[in-house]
Amino acid sequence: MKHLLARILMLGIVVVATDIATASPLKLGVEGRTRLALTVFNSNLTVVRDQRAVVLPTGEIDLEFHGVARTILPPSVSISSADSRGFSAKQQNYRFDLLNPNSLLERFVGSKISYSNFLIQEKGYEKILREGILLSINPEIVKFGDAIEIAPAGTISLPYTADELNTSPTLVFKGENQQSGKQNLTVRYHAAGIGWEADYALTLEKEASLSGWVTIRNQSGSDFAVDELLLVAGDVNQNPGVPKMMEEVQLMRATASFDSDSPLASAPGDYHAYRFPGEVKLLKNDMTQLKLISTDNIGYEKSYRLASVAQRYGNQPAQKSSPAVWVTIAGSRGSGLKKPLPAGNIRVYERDKQSEIFIGESRIGHTSTGQEIDISVGRAFDVSANRTQTSFRRFGEREAEVGYRIKMTNDKSEPVVVSVEEQLTGDWAIISESQKGTKRDSMTYVFELKVPSQGSAELEYSVRFRW
Repeated sequence: MKHLLARILMLGIVVVATDIATASPLKLGVEGRTRLALTVFNSNLTVVRDQRAVVLPTGEIDLEFHGVARTILPPSVSISSADSRGFSAKQQNYRFDLLNPNSLLERFVGSKISYSNFLIQEKGYEKILREGILLSINPEIVKFGDAIEIAPAGTISLPYTADELNTSPTLVFKGENQQSGKQNLTVRYHAAGIGWEADYALTLEKEASLSGWVTIRNQSGSDFAVDELLLVAGDVNQNPGVPKMMEEVQLMRATASFDSDSPLASAPGDYHAYRFPGEVKLLKNDMTQLKLISTDNIGYEKSYRLASVAQRYGNQPAQKSSPAVWVTIAGSRGSGLKKPLPAGNIRVYERDKQSEIFIGESRIGHTSTGQEIDISVGRAFDVSANRTQTSFRRFGEREAEVGYRIKMTNDKSEPVVVSVEEQLTGDWAIISESQKGTKRDSMTYVFELKVPSQGSAELEYSVRFRW
């Protein structure tokens, strides 16, 4: 009897030990998510903070965390519990061996698979089934009896499903939990494939109005219902070697969020951030647009600039061109913008009493509060320039004197002022000028040329080069 009892106890121990060894991991799906926060940089980088509620027993635990982005950067993963005695990971794994034709076929290399075809017979279609040994994939190489075929035609049938393949990427954590009951776990990781950029529309009247939207492109292969969205503008340093995305975009669908409230701006570190309150849905392969700014009564100035290069090595032919048209938005000190703007494309429209016309577009960089914004919108149609080299004299091997005449013609119904920007290199000095100019920097000399309506104006100058 004692021997039988001892045997039963031993069997009980074996059974218990077996149960522990074969205990399945606890699965934590998206249904347990309590908060999802995304910080999206405009350099195609996103930091995800995914919080989920879970009830855990004490002791050693294997925890499967499902529903992470397919473009996750595994070295960036960390997990933490809101409870100091809660779950603490000692080991973590990223299972990215996802279910697809190649990964599935890889499991059957060396095994028997079936190919089926339908052949046209006199009485209709007949299904032909062949069995062979899969030797390799990409393309498939199959041994049918004594023959080996490459990429045989037909529909492949497999004898069973490979259970170890996942339909979505999964994080697996091994660790210990000292606090039983409900707790909140937060997993933080970086992901590629989500980026954003800004687009602006500037409308010019007596004063200017500016509207701006941000476009978020989600190419991560995952959907996100975001509770806290933070868009960060700035050049954050990243190490090279970010892995390529695991899915390519086949179709882009456009959605828009028409929230009338502007985002809240903040400045984490040395960057500017824009926080969007409320839930934002970022669906995979979608472009989602969010309102960034809408403001009126902005001071601006339109200007004309003609930039040319003065040559010091020889004769230069006459040049005909038109000055570039620039629009400058005043900084906050001049009744202008009082908010920082992230880099983006800006489209400019001009409105009068009868119509509105598109006059050009450009790109602006990250702009801090108070900084003026220069926008190049194209070239003037009714203002033209004729630039002629009037003289060239060389003095020895390393000195020359060059003269120019610039004639500006204005066919507009109002006078204009053109900034004639002469680009000069080396050691130079202006020796004569028909009107006083200004040295802007070491290689730019600027004349402000007033040109009357339906008329013309000209200037002349000479410069001496030494090199």
